[in-house]
Amino acid sequence: MKINIVLVVTLLLVSILAVTVASQISQVTNAISVEEVKTCTTSFYDEVQNVYSSCINYINYTSCLNTSGPNTDCSLQQTQKNFTCKIGEIVLNKNKTECQPPTKFIVSTTKDSITEKKEIDFSSWGVCINTTENGCLAITCGSQHGGSAVNGIFNGCDGGKACQKFLFCQDSIKVLYKASRNDFAEEDPTFHLSELVLKEVEK
Repeated sequence: MKINIVLVVTLLLVSILAVTVASQISQVTNAISVEEVKTCTTSFYDEVQNVYSSCINYINYTSCLNTSGPNTDCSLQQTQKNFTCKIGEIVLNKNKTECQPPTKFIVSTTKDSITEKKEIDFSSWGVCINTTENGCLAITCGSQHGGSAVNGIFNGCDGGKACQKFLFCQDSIKVLYKASRNDFAEEDPTFHLSELVLKEVEK
């Protein structure tokens, strides 16, 4: 019987979970960089695979020419039939990593060879995104209670949605707000949410 081995996945068995913290650093300018901190989960599992083959089944039978009556002038004949057959299993150790969206930004600003780091932890506040505005780093945060973040997705700051913005420039850091107004300002009396706070990162 001829055999050509092929593998077919039949079962996944999750065995171990490992939670790690991953980060990605982006250089905004020569003096400003932002690090996105997110949580990643790695699943270690065994993948059970069936081993199949291309098999040949040989079939023997008797063929008669019946030249001088029934069942006369007979001979043994053989034919073959191709089919797929399972011949065993193998187990492979594999892993898969999935990362959640970032829940924290760490911003580094350098001036006169001195680097300062500030942390924005928005894990329980909403969703923040970072962009560049006129050579500055802008981190705009939408609140899940202010309509500007929905199901973990930033939903924009238009139409009266409450947002908070951090503007990191080479020589200054500004904290801006908006709710009912159309633009951001350092003070907005219509902003009633709890504020995100910049925290110093220890060196």
